[in-house]
Amino acid sequence: MRKPNSSQGVTLIELCFSVALVAVLATLAVPGFHAALRGAAVRSAMFELTAGLQQTRTNSIVAARPGVVCLADHTGKCLPGTDSSNGWSAWLDIDGRLQPLAGGILPEGLVLHASRPRLNFWPDARAASTGTLTICDAQGIARPRAVVLSQGGRIRLADGNAADCRT
Repeated sequence: MRKPNSSQGVTLIELCFSVALVAVLATLAVPGFHAALRGAAVRSAMFELTAGLQQTRTNSIVAARPGVVCLADHTGKCLPGTDSSNGWSAWLDIDGRLQPLAGGILPEGLVLHASRPRLNFWPDARAASTGTLTICDAQGIARPRAVVLSQGGRIRLADGNAADCRT
C-alpha cells in the first residue's frame, strides 16, 4: 500500500522540460551580463583614473612641484603626441626629473582617448592645461565615460561622446 503524499520522483519528460527551460533563460540572460561586465570595467577604469588625477593634484600642491598625467604605454612610459592609449602615468616634476606617482593599464578591450596627451598641474592647485579623458569600449558594448579636468584643477565625471571613441 502506498502513502498518499509520497513522491516517486520526476519523469524523464519533466526533467528534460526543466533543463530546456533553464537553458533558454540562461541564453536570454548572457548578453545582459556581458553588457553589465563591460560597463563595470569602464566605470572601474574611470574611477581609477580619477583617483590618479586627484593624487597627482594633491601631491603637486603638497610638494610644491608641477604634476603631470600622460597617456602611457604598458611600461608606464609617456607617449609623445598621441591621443589614444591603453594606459596612463602620473608624475611629479622635481627639477626636471620625473618622480612616478601612479599609473594604470586599462582592462582588455578598453581604450583611453584624450583631448591632449599630457595634463599638467601647477603647485598652486590649478591645472596648467584643461582636458578630457574618455574611456571607450573598443567593442562598443558599454557607454563611453569621460573625466574632465577644468582650469581650476577640478575633476568631474561625465558621459563620454561616442564620436570621441572613433578616432
